[in-house]
Amino acid sequence: MIIFINKEKKEIQSNTDIIQMLRENGFEDTKGIAIAINNEVIPKNSWQNHLLCDQDNVTIITATAGG
Repeated sequence: MIIFINKEKKEIQSNTDIIQMLRENGFEDTKGIAIAINNEVIPKNSWQNHLLCDQDNVTIITATAGG
């Protein structure tokens, strides 16, 4: 199935949740990360139960230090 991560096309397995998707894309540490699926922010405590669907638009936002 095809999803878009930060506008980049990716192929993933069916029944993939957000945690699996993050691990498969190099995000082992999830501190400082926010996830939106189709422009809806998904609470971190729901990531393990939220299955991705074909053509989902996933936005991964990482906090950065600075000022």
